[in-house]
Amino acid sequence: MSDEHSSTGREGVSTERGPAEYDRLAAEERPRTTEAVDALFEALADEHRRCVLAYLDDCDTGVAAFGDLVDHVAAEVETASAEAVEVRLHHAHLPKLEDGGLVEFDARSGHVRYRGDATVSDWLALAQDYATGASEDSN
Repeated sequence: MSDEHSSTGREGVSTERGPAEYDRLAAEERPRTTEAVDALFEALADEHRRCVLAYLDDCDTGVAAFGDLVDHVAAEVETASAEAVEVRLHHAHLPKLEDGGLVEFDARSGHVRYRGDATVSDWLALAQDYATGASEDSN
């Protein structure tokens, strides 16, 4: 039997995908493994990374310029200068988020694309509420 007749389970699925379709599929196909859960909680364990994820989660396009992220994080994190934030985002935080499958960072173009989904958004909101004490206010 030739390969052209074998079933791939993707019959009728177009291989031509636009950005929105890719984003939806990437989120749906994100593995729910122990490693993925660990990566998510490790990402949420740092204020700078939570700030980046929240900014991207709020973006209509899910894409932000690196400079805009630096400005936002520097404004939100009281103890951080813009210069320090720029270095830490570029060399530490964005690579960690990228390793966790939560963002794509193209240093050449200076753009960061969000790869989170509704589950990531929910956990991010819980982490932010906990960090600000909002969860205690509702009890």
